[in-house]
Amino acid sequence: MNEGNIRAYYRIKTEVSSKEEFTYHSHDRYEIYYCHSGNCKFLIGDQIHYLQEDDIIIMNGLTLHRANPELGKLYERSVIEFSAEWVRPILSSLKVPELLNPFQMLSNSLFRGGETAKLAEIEDLMKRIAAINVNNIKTNASNFENRLLEGEVSALLVQLLFKIYELSKLRLVKIPTVKSDKASHANRIAKWIEQHLDSNITLDNIADNLNISKYYMSRVFKDVTGYTIMQYLMSCRINRAKYLLEMHPDKSILEVALESGFENLSHFSRFFRKQVKITPTDYRNSKAIDFQSRQIESR
Repeated sequence: MNEGNIRAYYRIKTEVSSKEEFTYHSHDRYEIYYCHSGNCKFLIGDQIHYLQEDDIIIMNGLTLHRANPELGKLYERSVIEFSAEWVRPILSSLKVPELLNPFQMLSNSLFRGGETAKLAEIEDLMKRIAAINVNNIKTNASNFENRLLEGEVSALLVQLLFKIYELSKLRLVKIPTVKSDKASHANRIAKWIEQHLDSNITLDNIADNLNISKYYMSRVFKDVTGYTIMQYLMSCRINRAKYLLEMHPDKSILEVALESGFENLSHFSRFFRKQVKITPTDYRNSKAIDFQSRQIESR
């Protein structure tokens, strides 16, 4: 079983001592995120959600996201990440492809206020998937053993997707982004950056375009997100580059660099390798190999 198909973590507990423990990141999987306890601002693209106990987020992992929990507090969550390419043929064979609709139509949404019984069912399924230890499948397991594991995991995931689909149909459960004054400013800054990512962005032109003091803007953004504006900008650029490298194999590395907002190829290559630990070309090749492996396993 390809470990990239699904990853599961149940009730991860962290006593937050540093904001650096939670970095902006992205991945090519859909994600179900269950908040059990702790005060946490969750950042997805240009959205900021203030999480409460039993909140559930569904998201497209390609969108840059990051948890920003309160320092010194215990933060507990469960996470399921799964490949849409892997699960889609399974759902099609069961004639329920609609189970992915919430991730496609309501992507990056927060759900709150579900019935206690339904939330308990969702948590139990997440617990059972994680208990199979899909993140540490032994490489020496036989093909039959791996197929048994994959069958069990996929059956549980389908049940979980049914529950998420039911939750998405409750009209009052989708919560809009909460916007305090600070969060509203941070939203505007993040949105402006994403809309102008391929431009030469400076703190001065962000401040001028949004009609806000550069110093106040910088302080507010760091307070809300835990990142400086320039750290967020460069994370967005790396995220776009990763997307272009994977999804547009026809584009040259230079084209990817320029469309991601880097001024030249050498700066892009150097910064990408520093952040991702491999070269842009190696990253593209590794994703192509992963895709081919998933295609073979789905046959």
